[in-house]
Amino acid sequence: MSDQTVHTYNATASMLGYLYQVRVALLWALQQAKIGEFTVSLETLDDVTFEANGIPLSVLQTKHSIVKKANLTDTSVDLWKTLRVWLVGNASGEVPADTALFLITTSSITEGTAAQALCAHAPKRNIPIACSRLKQAASTSSNDALQEVFAVFLALSQTDQEKLLHRVVVIPDEGNVAEILTKIESELHWMTLHHQKTALEHLEGWWFKRVVHELVNNGCGISRTELEAQISDIQESLKPDALPIDDAIEKLMIALDQLPEFSGRNFYRQVELVGAGKNRILNAINSYQKAFAQRSQWTRDELLFDTDISKFESSLKTEWSLRRDQICDELGDSPADDAMAKAGREVLKWAEDVVLPIRPNVAAHWVCRGSLHMLADELKIGWHPNFEDRLTEILAAESATVAATT
Repeated sequence: MSDQTVHTYNATASMLGYLYQVRVALLWALQQAKIGEFTVSLETLDDVTFEANGIPLSVLQTKHSIVKKANLTDTSVDLWKTLRVWLVGNASGEVPADTALFLITTSSITEGTAAQALCAHAPKRNIPIACSRLKQAASTSSNDALQEVFAVFLALSQTDQEKLLHRVVVIPDEGNVAEILTKIESELHWMTLHHQKTALEHLEGWWFKRVVHELVNNGCGISRTELEAQISDIQESLKPDALPIDDAIEKLMIALDQLPEFSGRNFYRQVELVGAGKNRILNAINSYQKAFAQRSQWTRDELLFDTDISKFESSLKTEWSLRRDQICDELGDSPADDAMAKAGREVLKWAEDVVLPIRPNVAAHWVCRGSLHMLADELKIGWHPNFEDRLTEILAAESATVAATT
């Protein structure tokens, strides 16, 4: 115990292995989508399983190493642990006899090994040699942890051993969890060239959420149709007349008891100034938060530029000015405070209802609504007919109060 540190319990390798599994599943799903229909699942029959009409087509075992470059020898623990899973599946009948078995690993293979004889490259693939090498390793290895799988393999007849190995394909030297992203990106080469990185981020973000949902809910897998529909949605959102809406941002919400945290903001005061209720203040805060976060993300992803924002905000201010003038014209020369507050609520209602998309195919109304509240926060627009003077008075009174108490 005295020789241990907190690093003894570090789970980095395990976490990277799981992330690698998820990314390999996405890469293979993109590749398989070119061939035919499938449903892909994780942690069912194997690390990754591809099925069609309920029948397993292929199962994948993924082995990841990033600390050092491992080598897949005849006595490799990774190789035999993988064979153990497949031997169990073969014996139980859970994995049909014609299902392809893939071992995908970041490890290298050595000349003359069983792994080389099982690799995907046809000139070096030799099942009898692979079988012979594995039998020799199982008969001579002293690794206690592998004795059980050695015994199971040796108990098979040579015919059954070779039948199993005919289905096995070793894919060595695969990129690590970071490098494999390049391969995923290359599968998306036909998507918009200007925003390929953004497209990849959105696709992978969706993929990770779908995988988590499947694992938590014991789902039925992710189909080719669903994957292609998501890719199509991403393509559409990256066209010049559209922008992608982030699901997490769209779900941003604050609770009523959080209202005081925003009470010092100008856009909050503007809604309060016209006597609007708490729910409308809450709506203003949620719209502001979403629009601010989404516009910031678009800017970071270089999907939206300062000139785009200036043009959009100019359009908002023009429409606001027209509607405000229309409402204020009905007030007369010396309106009472109640009448001005009511007029302000009408202008606010217009801001809550108006639909002026930042791009023609951006359907999220909170982008427009939140952007209007962003302008209100900067005091470029307002709801009360005399919002500038009233807010100046409020701020002056608050400053006087603070000064009197210090």
